[in-house]
Amino acid sequence: MSIDNNITVLSMNIRGIFSSKKKRLDIFDWVRGKHASIVCFQETHSNEDIEKLWQDEWGNTCIFSHCNNKSVGVSVMFNKGLDFKIHDSKIDQKGRFIVLDLSLYEQRLTFVTVYGFNTDEPSLFSDILHNITCYTNTSILMCGDWNVVHDFQMDTYNILHNRNLNSRNKIEKISQTFELLDPWRTCHPDDKKKYMASNLSYQAESTRLLFIK
Repeated sequence: MSIDNNITVLSMNIRGIFSSKKKRLDIFDWVRGKHASIVCFQETHSNEDIEKLWQDEWGNTCIFSHCNNKSVGVSVMFNKGLDFKIHDSKIDQKGRFIVLDLSLYEQRLTFVTVYGFNTDEPSLFSDILHNITCYTNTSILMCGDWNVVHDFQMDTYNILHNRNLNSRNKIEKISQTFELLDPWRTCHPDDKKKYMASNLSYQAESTRLLFIK
């Protein structure tokens, strides 16, 4: 994927922002300070009733996939000043993924954000694969909290078991089908990924992935 303008994507699991306005606004302010072009949240714990309020609080276009106000949910939020156009969207009705047919500065691409199951549910990634194939874009960007690791030895922190193997195999099929790359791993082939826990009261696991073509 080649875009003349610099595009940055921030993806994070926020563990619910429905019940606490303070937490929600604090997260929005923190994210704005990162100056990301596109922000993807997982575990929003949202429903349709909040869409206008959250979009007003954010200050620009937001796309949501809801489950309920106590679990799951993902969103894609666009920063002010970004030149983009959404041509079409595939919104999971269970709050697990969003697939967008999108133009960024006139570059057409398929943009995907995912919140995977804690259990091994490869059918989720079959659904995502099906929705990606609805578009003919040659550029694809996928991000999110997959609850799956690509390389157990290199890409994990504080995970004792190599779990969700069927889901991982399905993700590998998606990666191979569309010739996707993990950009961080491509630039750092021999380094273990470094992770940061935002809440020191727990030991963080990391199962985040970003693929790009």
